Amino acid sequence: MSKRLPSNFKRKHAATLIALSLGLTSQAAFSQETPQPEEDELVEQILITASKRSTGLQETPIAVSVTSGEAIEQTQVLDIQDMQALVPTLRVTPLQRSTNTNFSIRGFGNGTNNTGIEPSVGVFIDGVYRSRAAAQIGDLPRVQQVEVLSGPQSTLFGKNASAGVISIRTDAPSFTQEGKVTLGVGNYNQRLLRGYYTNGITDELAFSISGGINKRDGYTDSVVDGVDELNNRDRWNVRGQALYEPTSDVKLRFIADYSEIDERCCTVADFINGPTTGVVRALGGTVLDTDDPFAYESALNFNPNNQVEDGGVSLQLDVDFETFSFTSISAYRNNKSNYFADVDYTSLDILSEEGHTDIDTFTQEFRLTSIEVTTN
Repeated sequence: MSKRLPSNFKRKHAATLIALSLGLTSQAAFSQETPQPEEDELVEQILITASKRSTGLQETPIAVSVTSGEAIEQTQVLDIQDMQALVPTLRVTPLQRSTNTNFSIRGFGNGTNNTGIEPSVGVFIDGVYRSRAAAQIGDLPRVQQVEVLSGPQSTLFGKNASAGVISIRTDAPSFTQEGKVTLGVGNYNQRLLRGYYTNGITDELAFSISGGINKRDGYTDSVVDGVDELNNRDRWNVRGQALYEPTSDVKLRFIADYSEIDERCCTVADFINGPTTGVVRALGGTVLDTDDPFAYESALNFNPNNQVEDGGVSLQLDVDFETFSFTSISAYRNNKSNYFADVDYTSLDILSEEGHTDIDTFTQEFRLTSIEVTTN
């Protein structure tokens, strides 16, 4: 057998991206006089929710890496796979299929190739657990902050997050009218369109709508006639939210989202030809040159298609009392995936794999959090 490197090893990215953003903001005028902070006053503090409450980063006894939404936008991070460029301890590795993307923190992470088990690195988006890798790899929504927690987090997060947690928080709807559209083009014929709009309907109710399309040609050429370029991008998503605040102590947030992925993934690269190489050649098959394992060529005899449909709804209720706060997060999600893969990784029609998964997930979280009360 031949030893092969995964397709993302020293992977080419559509790194050249030219984006044009058009923004809309409507808000009340602020005073031109800005109070100057005192010398001993902390001007900016990073707040995180790693301990299920809003605390300062330095006050939280957890190994956590925090990435702001501004940093994600400036570095053109489009999905969780690109997050590893900003978080050194995070590794995102696509294996045989898009749905088999492995997340590891500090080198620990499993559960990718077995659909029947949950991964050891838990992914939470707005407090909602994503139980399978296929439900995690869509484009990032309108992100406020991403926290990567290292080490076991099963106690606080209630899942088998023995290797760590990726917690993503998105912006809630704003009562001030805002909007933004981003158009981008890049190498490998990349076309990117993203945008959002948010506004208040009444003094108590606000909404937001966002969506995006991300398409790009593949960067791995096929040496077999009739097979297209592999490792392309073809995905889109839409997300709607409603925020209801009847009083200053009660907040209700509803989120509905849907996304689709239809891509040709994944190719591999030969770096050692084993004893079966002669058999493949004798049968008329093509064997790739091992002198350049990063030539980005593929000898698959058909397109390995990956199709993922993911969607769900969630409802979060926050009620603040005098000495504690109550939070309820109810969520239902559905994830469907189809794949057709050439698992012999040669130009011969020897072995293929086809599969279909349909996973429904319902989660319910009730949380009571004490509030620190200070008296003079």
